[in-house]
Amino acid sequence: MNLINNLLSKKWIILFGLAFGVLGALAVNWGNPANMGICVACFVRDISGALGFHRAGVVQYLRPEVMGFTLGAFATALAFREWRPRGGASPIIRFFLGMFVMIGALVFLGCPVRMLLRLAGGDLNGLTALAGLVFGVIVGIFFLKRGFNLGKAQAMTKTAGSIMPIMMVFLLVLAVAAPAFIFKSES
Repeated sequence: MNLINNLLSKKWIILFGLAFGVLGALAVNWGNPANMGICVACFVRDISGALGFHRAGVVQYLRPEVMGFTLGAFATALAFREWRPRGGASPIIRFFLGMFVMIGALVFLGCPVRMLLRLAGGDLNGLTALAGLVFGVIVGIFFLKRGFNLGKAQAMTKTAGSIMPIMMVFLLVLAVAAPAFIFKSES
């Protein structure tokens, strides 16, 4: 328990944040689009394109970063014996809220991580994303102050909790095998 408290201290949070920012900049150097680095909303959009859910040719790619984030988080939870699958109440409302967050992130040029990487790189388009994020937080606070609540998280079966890591392993296999039915960006 002491190790976990130490990892969550302010010093470690700052160091992990710096490492994340450096890795985001390096991701651009290693081939990700400029001023993108790491953008989970964009990566999920790219994966959906690679699976054929949209036909925008420039954004179709099975992003290994998403598989890495998910499988890394899963492995860490297992290693620290913290893996306890949970799910929330109101799944339909959660689905639509998540959908609106993703649409908003894509309309405002990326998720909060990409926004920070854009601003750090001197791209003032990140200010548009910042305005969208601030507006979304204000709307969320408005509803929370009026008693909106999605309900308490509930324990789920290990089978249900295993679905996402299994899907990520499957996508990783597809990314490596590169079968013909997977779409890939022209550039």
